[in-house]
Amino acid sequence: MSETVRQLAIEQQVVDRVYARLEVMRTQARELEAEGRDRASAGPSTGLVERDAMVLSASARLSDLDGQEEGLVFGRLDFDDGDTYRVGRLGVRDENREPLVVDWRAPAAAPFYRATPGEPLGVVRRRIITCQGPTVVGVDDEVLSAGDVDGVVGEGALLASLTRARGLHMRDIVSTIQREQDEAIRAPAHGVTVITGGPGTGKTQVALHRAAYLLYTDRGKFADGRVLVVGPSTVFTEYIGRVLPGLGEDSVHLRAIGELFDGVVATRRDRAEVARAKGDLTMVRVLTELAWDTPPNAPGRLGRLDADDLAKARLDVRRRCEARGIKPNGARAEAATVLSELLSGREIPAAFLNAWWPMLTPQDVLPAQDGQWSVDDVPLLDELAEILGEPVASTPVRTGWQVRELSSGPRLADEFVLSLSLNDGWQLFAPGLSTPIALSGQSLDSGNAWAAQRWAAAIILREGHEVVGWTDGFDPYGEEGYLPELAEPLPVAEVADPVEDVYLHVILDEAQDLSPMECRMIARRAAHASMTIVGDLGQATHPLAAGSWPELVKQLGKREVRMLDLPTGYRVPQVIADFAARALAPGIEPTRSFRPGGTLTIRQVDDLRTAIAEERGTIIAPDAIADSLDAVPVSQVKGLEYDRVVLVEPADIVAAEPRGMNRLYVALTRAVAELVILHTKPLPEVLGAER
Repeated sequence: MSETVRQLAIEQQVVDRVYARLEVMRTQARELEAEGRDRASAGPSTGLVERDAMVLSASARLSDLDGQEEGLVFGRLDFDDGDTYRVGRLGVRDENREPLVVDWRAPAAAPFYRATPGEPLGVVRRRIITCQGPTVVGVDDEVLSAGDVDGVVGEGALLASLTRARGLHMRDIVSTIQREQDEAIRAPAHGVTVITGGPGTGKTQVALHRAAYLLYTDRGKFADGRVLVVGPSTVFTEYIGRVLPGLGEDSVHLRAIGELFDGVVATRRDRAEVARAKGDLTMVRVLTELAWDTPPNAPGRLGRLDADDLAKARLDVRRRCEARGIKPNGARAEAATVLSELLSGREIPAAFLNAWWPMLTPQDVLPAQDGQWSVDDVPLLDELAEILGEPVASTPVRTGWQVRELSSGPRLADEFVLSLSLNDGWQLFAPGLSTPIALSGQSLDSGNAWAAQRWAAAIILREGHEVVGWTDGFDPYGEEGYLPELAEPLPVAEVADPVEDVYLHVILDEAQDLSPMECRMIARRAAHASMTIVGDLGQATHPLAAGSWPELVKQLGKREVRMLDLPTGYRVPQVIADFAARALAPGIEPTRSFRPGGTLTIRQVDDLRTAIAEERGTIIAPDAIADSLDAVPVSQVKGLEYDRVVLVEPADIVAAEPRGMNRLYVALTRAVAELVILHTKPLPEVLGAER
């Protein structure tokens, strides 16, 4: 038997034992979940908190166990004192509570990532274990001590992981995290951590693994959606979307910049000159003026007050409200007061006030161009929401005609209601629902309310409530109906305290491209949060991108900062990285590539379409011609990587925007194996001669 086969068998025994224990844990979680659900149907509603906690805990544990099947055990550490333990995606203990697998985020697993030959931290051997499901298919050892180590096999797992083909989604790097990456992942949660590094240094994976680490170390604080990860585009967030679930975390909010304002999903970027205008802080003043301005369809006369009088009245309302900190959507009462004073105390009609001082949404003030929002519009909408404020609560609607006139759709019924539908006959609504629980069809005479009430009473009795009489009322749609008088009133539902949507840690990826207005939008969500800021100034393409990290941090409203750098690239081959470095802005240090190999081909062609047809791989082209070439627009590729890239017309990429050279640098560093450059126009000077 070869040594490799023997070592595979040793690890397989351990992995088999882990999976057997995993099945026991899964069975225990199912039994706990079933017990909690049984309590829910076993009589009085006592112990509801205990029951819900039991069900939630068991369900979460099941989800965690079910989500960690692939590559559950991936590492082993042998220490100079004879101790040996395995490292994996989650911690597993045997029936005696002894550890079978140590969670990769636990302090005990840190040497797996931090030990080096120069500083072994007591580790004599680090082993990478590769599994396909529950089957061990490979082991690779790294010896960190000078002494003899028995049964050393393999040739190192890092290079093997770097040279494998990429898929449609980013993979986690949990088994190959390097020392400087681990230091960034495990950095303290408080304050602001800025992680910098060039293309292929693993910045994004580090940021996502950091989110998983923070949840592991302080789940009570960061769970339930208290961590927000912001990426540059929806394409990017889809690409990275499987990493965190693969690490056992699904409570993190993952959003693109164009998705941060509720109800809007923007993917299109404006031209550089438009983006510059929208991203500048002067927009705060412009938007404030728009928010207080007279709406386009506002009436121009009220009694003896003409348009000029009303314009002056609006300025007076604004002056009084700003002095008292009242926002436009809370100013209608002040508007009524000002108008009443001008009309000698006369009461102002509600219809006039509704039209002259309407409650506004950000979309009312800033309509979408051609019905489509751009990513650069999103911070403006968010700013307007802050400027406008929430509408002041009005008097509750009590009458049926008011419901019909003012509501935009059905409400939830708060009691049983019987009403008549022209299409469905008599209909019965139940508490907490906006749709009927029963329809009579044409079996009951629409004019016979007494028969309908008897029909409804029988259904309500089956629901456990006795009807003793009927009164008039309205259904969820505002239509007239009948409310049953019950022998025993319905229990009052417990209303939970509203949970404030507050993030406690915000991770910004590709942060070098944030405009000042985008920083304001994020700062509102990070007011109570610590932050991890990830980026590369060499890839900054926004015309208003900050010139330094301290400048960006200041725009985000933060001060305490720790800087961590990832100097080594692991994905972009050296030949491509060296060539791309020619496009780097002066003063930016190029990334040191750890990956050998790679190919670079540059071809001047007469016809792009013909040349592209002869190529394979991902076509990246200037935005202006991307659609016509069925290519990926260069503005959408930041943060992504492809095995083989065909890059079209570098000169047009540079000429298209003020930071075109930075955009070209981004495009040149997307390939992890092969880069082909096709051009009909002369290459930018910095790229030098043909190859």
